[in-house]
Amino acid sequence: MNAVVADKVSAVQQINNKLTEEDFDIGLYIRIVRRSKWTIIIVAMLCLISGIFIAKNATPIYNATAKILADPYQPNADREEQYIASAMVFLFFETQYEIIRSRAIAETVVDKLRLVEKLKKEQADNTPSISFIKSIKDSVKSLIGYKKPENKPLTDTELRILLAEKIASGLIVSGGRKNQIITINYESKDPQEAADIINAISDAYIDFGLTTRLTDVKNRQKWLTSQYEQLKSKLENSEERVKNYREKQGLIHSFQQRAIANTQLQSLNTSLVAAQTTLSIKSEEYQLVQDIKRGNKDFSALAQVMQDFAITNLVQDEATAANQVKELDERYGARHPKMIAAESELESAKGNLSRGIAKVVERTENEFRLAKLQVDNINKLINDTKAEVQALQGDSFSLVSLEREVENNRRIYESFQSRLLEANVRGEINASNVHIIDKATVPKTPVRPNVNKIIALSGMLGVFLGIVVAFLREMTNNTFRTPDLVEEKLKLPVLGITPFVKDKKNSVIPEKQYLDDSRSPFSESINTIRTGLIFSNIDAPPKSILITSATGSEGKSCLAVNLAVAYSNIGKTLLLEVDLRKPSISKNLQLENKLGLTDILSGVAKTFSDVIQGENEGKLSIITCGTIPQNPMELLSSLKFEKLLETFKNEYQYIVLDGPPTLPVSDACILGNKVGAVVVAARAEQTKIKVSKEAVARLQKLNANVIGAVLTAAEPQKMSYYGDHYYAGEYYGVKPEQTQA
Repeated sequence: MNAVVADKVSAVQQINNKLTEEDFDIGLYIRIVRRSKWTIIIVAMLCLISGIFIAKNATPIYNATAKILADPYQPNADREEQYIASAMVFLFFETQYEIIRSRAIAETVVDKLRLVEKLKKEQADNTPSISFIKSIKDSVKSLIGYKKPENKPLTDTELRILLAEKIASGLIVSGGRKNQIITINYESKDPQEAADIINAISDAYIDFGLTTRLTDVKNRQKWLTSQYEQLKSKLENSEERVKNYREKQGLIHSFQQRAIANTQLQSLNTSLVAAQTTLSIKSEEYQLVQDIKRGNKDFSALAQVMQDFAITNLVQDEATAANQVKELDERYGARHPKMIAAESELESAKGNLSRGIAKVVERTENEFRLAKLQVDNINKLINDTKAEVQALQGDSFSLVSLEREVENNRRIYESFQSRLLEANVRGEINASNVHIIDKATVPKTPVRPNVNKIIALSGMLGVFLGIVVAFLREMTNNTFRTPDLVEEKLKLPVLGITPFVKDKKNSVIPEKQYLDDSRSPFSESINTIRTGLIFSNIDAPPKSILITSATGSEGKSCLAVNLAVAYSNIGKTLLLEVDLRKPSISKNLQLENKLGLTDILSGVAKTFSDVIQGENEGKLSIITCGTIPQNPMELLSSLKFEKLLETFKNEYQYIVLDGPPTLPVSDACILGNKVGAVVVAARAEQTKIKVSKEAVARLQKLNANVIGAVLTAAEPQKMSYYGDHYYAGEYYGVKPEQTQA
C-alpha cells in the first residue's frame, strides 16, 4: 500500500526536489501548465460554455425597492411617552423589521391585491399564471405535500395564509442603523408584481402603525372617561355632604373650625393626597394590566415593563442571542453544535425576559393593592382623628373634614379632567411617525442573473479547474516521464533515452532507424546507450546483453535491434531473439523466420548457417526465434541452450538478446543470470513505476546483473516541461531542430 501511495505522488516529490535545489522555481509550475495547456483550455471552454448557457437560460429576477422614514418618537407624545421611547430606541428598528415581515402585514397585502381571487381564477381558467402566482402554486404544493391524483382544493383561508407566508419570507428589510431610513426590497420574476407588492407593504405598514396608535388612544380615553365620571360623582357627593352638614348644624363658615383642626389633620391630609394620587396612577397601571390580560395581549409594550432597567438588560440579552443565532445559522447551518448552543442561549434569554416581565406585572398589581391599602389606612387614621377632634371640638371639626375631602376630590378630579382633555386632543390628530420617502417603481432591468459576471466567473473557474486537473494529473501520474524519475524509482543508472518516432506511412519503422540513418537523433541516442553500456564496466564491459522490460509494448525489441546495429559498427555482433512466445524481429525487419533458435535447439537446423541472417552490410548476424515452441521455458533453461550461448560468446564480440517481458513469464528471469548484463526498457508516459520496480526486483532476486535502464519513446517537447535540460538534442548530442517528432 505504501508503495502505491509513493508511486502516485512521485510527481509531487520530483517538484519538491526541484524546489529544494532551486528554492522556488516558478518555471516548473509554468512548464506543468504548458504541458497540460489543452486540458486547461478544454476544461475552461466547457465551464465557459456552461456559464453562457446558464446565464442565457436563467429566469430574470427583478427587485423593487421602497424607502420609508421611521421616527422612533410619536408625534405629540407627552413627556412620559418620550422618556419611554428614548429608553427603548435601540429596539425600535428591529421591532419595525419584524412588523414589516409579519404575517399580519402580508395578509393585508394579499387582501388588497386580491391575490387569492387571482390564483383561483388562474386555476379555474387554466391560463398561464404570472410568475408570482406560479411560484405560489409550487410552494402550496410542496408545503401541503400535494399529490396530483387527490387534487384536493385549498380553502380561501389556507390560500391566504400561504400567500402571506410567501410574501413575508421574500421581503428583505434593512437600514435604520445610521439613519432613520428603512429600505424594503422584494424580488420577483414579474417586475410589475414586485413593485405592487412593495408599495402595498409600505401602505399596510403605515396603516398598521396608525391603527395601533389610535386603538391605544381610544382605550386610554375610555379608561380616563370612566375614572373621570367616578371622580366627578365622588366630588359632587362630597360637596353635597358639606352643604347638608352646614344646613343641619346651622354653620355658615368653617374658618374657626378648620383653624382648630388644621394643625392636627394637615399631615394626614397631605399624606392622603399623595397616597390617593399614587393610587390613581397605580390604578391606571393596574387597569391597563387587566385590559391586556383580558385581551391576551403582549405585556412587552407596557410602560412599566419598558421603563424597568432589568427588563431593558434582558431585552438586550435576547437581541444579542438572536443576532448570534442568525450569524451562526448563516455560517454553520442549523445542526452545528455552536448553532445548537446559541439557540439554547436564545431560548434561555427569552425565558428570562418572560419571567422578568411577569415579575414587573406582578409588582404592578402588588403596588396597586399596596397603594389602595395605604389610602384605606390613611383614611382610617383620618377618621380616627376626626372622631377625636369631634369629641373635643364637636361639629366644627366634622365640617372641616368634609371640606377637606371636597378639596382633595376636587384636585384629583381636575387632574383627570386635564388628562382626559389631552387624550381627546391627541385622538383627533391623525399623525404618523412613519412616512414613505420613495415608492417602489417598476424595475426595468433584472438584478439576476448578471450575465457578464456569470460568464467571467465561469471562465475564471474553468481556468482554475483546468489548472487543478493538470496538477492532479501530475500528482496521480505513476509512469516514468523523465530519466531522473527512472533513476530515483528503480535505483538504476539511466543509460540513455530513445526519442519517440511517429508511425507514418512511407516512413522508416523504429526498428530500422539506425540502419536508415546512423546520424539521426534516434541513432545518436542508441550510440549514447551503447557508450553507457561500455563504460558501465570500463575494465570488463559486458559482451552479452539481455534487453527486457516489465511488460510488452515498451520498446525493448526496437531497442535491441538498433543497439545490435550500433554494436555491429564496432565489432562482430549477434542479435539473438530469445522471446520465444511473441517474436517480432523477423516481421519488423522483414526476415525469413522459417528456421531459428528453437530449430537449432530442437535439432531441426543442422548448422548455424541455416538460421543466421545478416544485416548492416553483413556486420550484424541475426538469429530469429524460428518455430514457436510449446515449451519455451524448458528450452531456455536447458543445458543445450547454455552451451549454444557459450558458443556464441566465443564466436561473437557482442551478443544482444531480445528477451521476453519479465512479469508475464519467467523466461527473462531464467536468461538474466546467463548473460553479462541486463538492460530494462521502460516506455515514457506508459510504463507504470510499480510494475517496472517489481520487474527489476524479480531480476535482481535471481542474481541478474541489471546494470541500467533505458527510457524509450520519449518526447523531448513533453520532457522539457519537467526541466529545460531535457529539451531536444541535449540528451542526444544534436541540435534541437534536428530532433524528430
